[in-house]
Amino acid sequence: MNIVTHWWLFEMAPVSGVLRAVFYTGLLVLCIVDFPSPLQAAKIMGSTERAFYTPVLAMRLLGLRWVSPRVLSVVAKLTIAMWVAAAAGFVQPVTGVLTFLGFAFLHMVNAGALGAHHSKHSALYALLAICFSVSYDFSLDGLLAQYVNWPLLVPDQSAFISGFAPKLLLLFLSYTMFAGGVSKLLYGGLGWLNGAALRFYIKYSPSRWPFMTRLLVGSPVLCRVLASLTVLIELSAPVAIFVPSWRVPLVVCWIWLHIGILCVMRPMYLVQMWCYLLLIVPSLTDHSSTTSAVSLGGLFTAVGMLACVVLITVLIRQSEEWPFTTVPMYSNGLTNGAVRVPSESELYERAVRAQRNQHWAWLPVEVMEDILVRSTDSGKKHRLFQLMLENKVAKFVRWPQYTKVVRATAIADLAAKAADRVELGVCGPEYPATRLLHEVALIVKNAIPDWERYDRIELVCRTDSGSVVIASVPLGTQEVRGSGDPQQRSESMRLEQYGELQDRLMS
Repeated sequence: MNIVTHWWLFEMAPVSGVLRAVFYTGLLVLCIVDFPSPLQAAKIMGSTERAFYTPVLAMRLLGLRWVSPRVLSVVAKLTIAMWVAAAAGFVQPVTGVLTFLGFAFLHMVNAGALGAHHSKHSALYALLAICFSVSYDFSLDGLLAQYVNWPLLVPDQSAFISGFAPKLLLLFLSYTMFAGGVSKLLYGGLGWLNGAALRFYIKYSPSRWPFMTRLLVGSPVLCRVLASLTVLIELSAPVAIFVPSWRVPLVVCWIWLHIGILCVMRPMYLVQMWCYLLLIVPSLTDHSSTTSAVSLGGLFTAVGMLACVVLITVLIRQSEEWPFTTVPMYSNGLTNGAVRVPSESELYERAVRAQRNQHWAWLPVEVMEDILVRSTDSGKKHRLFQLMLENKVAKFVRWPQYTKVVRATAIADLAAKAADRVELGVCGPEYPATRLLHEVALIVKNAIPDWERYDRIELVCRTDSGSVVIASVPLGTQEVRGSGDPQQRSESMRLEQYGELQDRLMS
C-alpha cells in the first residue's frame, strides 16, 4: 500500500455504526424541519412561477427544464425511506447510495428556485462521502447476518471499512470554508478586512440577538477584528486536512463562526454544523492503521484525488454551477462605508464582463435592478415583488431567486444590446428583458385581481443619474392565460448567471 492510499484510507478513524445511525437520523430531522431543504422541493417548486425558474446545467443535460411537484413529492418520500434504511444499516452501501442520489436530484431541482443558497451543500457532500462507508456494528445487516445468514455485500478487508468517508468530507467542507475566504479577498479586496462590509451586512440583516447587533454596529474596531478573524479562520481551513492536531480546534472555530452568523445575521447553518460531527468523532477516535492492502483502495484514492482536482478547478474559475459553490455571499467590500454608483455609460461594459463569468464586474451591493409596475392613474411605480406580497400571491418566487433572475436578465439584455450596438432603452422583442416582462405581465394579470390599475411594466437599473429603463412593455396587451399553460413559458428565460445577490440589504 503506497503512502497516498494509506493517507486517504487510514489517517482518520472509520465511521462506526453508532455514529452512522446518529448522523443519518439527525441530518434527516434537520432537513425535514429546516426550510428550505431539498426534502421540501415539492412545496418550493409548487410556489415558484416557471418564468422565474432557472434549471441548472445538470438538469438541462438530462433534458429537464421543470419537474412537477407531484414527482418531487414521490422522490422525497422514496429518499426518506432509503434514508431510514441507511441509518439502520440495512443493505449497505446500496441504501446509502440511493439516499444520496435521491437527495442530489431534489437538491439539483431546488437549486433553480432558491437563488444564492449554500447551506445544504454540506448535506449533499456528507451524503456522498458516507456512501463510501460501511459499518456492520450496530446495524440491521450485522444483526441479520448473525441470526439468519444474511449476505453482507462488503468484505472485511475493503476500503469501505476505512476512514475514507470522513477524509473525503473533510476535503469538501474545508474547501467550502476556504472558498468563502477567497471570495471575500477576491471581490472585496483587503478592504473587506477593515470591517465596514461586515458592519454593513450586520446592520441591515434580520437579527436574532438585537443587543449583539447594536454592539457590533456601534463598534467599528470590533467589526474590524471580527472581519479579519473571519477571513483568517476561512483561509486556514485547508490546514485541517493535513495537520491532524489542528483539525478539531479548527472545526470548533468553524462552528463558532456559524453561531456568530446565526446570532446577528439571517443564515442558519445548522445542517452544516451537524455535518461536522462526521469530522470531529473520527478525529478523536483511536484506530489501528492498516498496512496491508485492501480491496478498492486504489479506486477510492483515485476518487479522492479527482475530487481535489475538481474543487481546485471550481475555485480558480469561481464557478457557481451546481453542485459546487465558491460561496460569494457577503463578500463585497465597502470603501469608507460606501460604493460608487456606476454611471449609465458603464452598464454595457460591466454587463459584457459579467457575461464572461467576471461576477464582480457587475453592480455593487448598493445598486440594484428591479421590475416596476406603473399605476394607470397616478403614474406611480410599484416594486413588483412588494406588490405580490401586498396582494398575498402564494405562487410567485422566493426573493433570492427573484433577484437572481432579474439581475441575470439585465446582464444578458445589456450584453446582447452591446453586441448589436443598440442604444440603451431600446426594447426590442428579441432581447431577454423584453421577453421576461411579457412573461411577468401574464403572471400579474393572473395573480392580481385589480390589475387594470396598472398599465406598464419596466425592468430598471439604478445608476448615478437615477433609474435607467432597460426594457418596458405595456400591461394591457397581454392575453390572460392559465398559469400552467406551457406556451407562456419561454425557454429563452432559462438564464444562467451567478454572482452575489445581496440587494435586499438596500435601505
